[in-house]
Amino acid sequence: MKNEKIQHYHLQKQSLLTKTSHHDFEDILKKQIGLHSTDYLTPYFSLWARVKNFEPKSLFLAISEDKSAVRMRAFRRTVFVVHRENLESIIGSMRLFLEKSIRDNLKFMVKMGMEDGSFNRIRTDMIELLKLKSPLTTSQIKKELSSKWKGDWVKASLQLLEFEGMVARIGQRYLTDRTIKYGLFEDYFQELKSKAINIEKSLQNIFRLYIQQFGPITIDDFSWWLPLTNTQTKKIIDSMKDDIKEFEFNSKQYFMLKDDYEIFLNCESKSESPVVNFLPYEDHYPKAYKIRNWHISDEVVTKLYDKGTINLGQFQPSIWINGEVKGRWKVAFVDEKKTEMKIEIVFLEKKISQTKELMKLITEQKEELEIFANEKMIPLMKKN
Repeated sequence: MKNEKIQHYHLQKQSLLTKTSHHDFEDILKKQIGLHSTDYLTPYFSLWARVKNFEPKSLFLAISEDKSAVRMRAFRRTVFVVHRENLESIIGSMRLFLEKSIRDNLKFMVKMGMEDGSFNRIRTDMIELLKLKSPLTTSQIKKELSSKWKGDWVKASLQLLEFEGMVARIGQRYLTDRTIKYGLFEDYFQELKSKAINIEKSLQNIFRLYIQQFGPITIDDFSWWLPLTNTQTKKIIDSMKDDIKEFEFNSKQYFMLKDDYEIFLNCESKSESPVVNFLPYEDHYPKAYKIRNWHISDEVVTKLYDKGTINLGQFQPSIWINGEVKGRWKVAFVDEKKTEMKIEIVFLEKKISQTKELMKLITEQKEELEIFANEKMIPLMKKN
């Protein structure tokens, strides 16, 4: 088995070999589990790379008005855009390691002088407040509760409520609006109201989505991505062993769904012509793995990561050739008012920059992305 075969298979799975119809962007959102959204532009660029004639306004409205998607703090405490249909499984899967997060935050709050038991009372007060007034910013919540609680305690408790799946980020006015407003999840997504979420079932659902979209994967990959302990990941795999194929590759044990493994074996090793993809900062596909050296050449590693962080992040905007990272790009605004974007090539592997056919394809992709950014995204970044 060769790297090229896995790379080509992943391109197919990620809709990076052939873009999907623009009517199916919500289907892509569901399959991908969550689009990274630490940077507000990332989910839009991620979908542009995968969806033909993608209209970013569709995603913006799905988040801000239609409630078919939401920005939320999820895996590894990172902010994602997720589809409504995945909410229950995502919230349930996060609760397994929520207790550790609560312990860590409580230690921090105790150092700030908070008394034992205060968090539960703050939590109750915030929930009651958001039932009466919603949406509210962090500053507004702190002001409303200032007679009872210190602002730093309220802020730390709010982060836990978000991670717990109690509060949602809502009320985005324009694409780059950084004013975060919070409301109760169950008020905006009625199907979650007073519903007992099965943690074990949620974990199995998320693992199935994950291995279906990103397999072949290692135990280390999923344990890092969620995160879980390796023991917990092994337990999930054992519970689904009838559906899972295990095999060795590069001296490591890999796992796939059996049905996908059969498809994978019959997959071509490469395309007839080169495939070029521009993926944004922290795109969810490369971030789905802890072990990444099979799709990043040694020459490029130091250009994409700070020293020593290949297994952690942050993954800079990347240029992919046939499923392997060969370069880096960036977004540059031409003025302080951000009225125009330029897409700039920061780095290309030397042998790529010396190949006329590849440089032509890279230039075409860069120009297409620039047109998309200026014609489709800039208008959504303006305050109404």
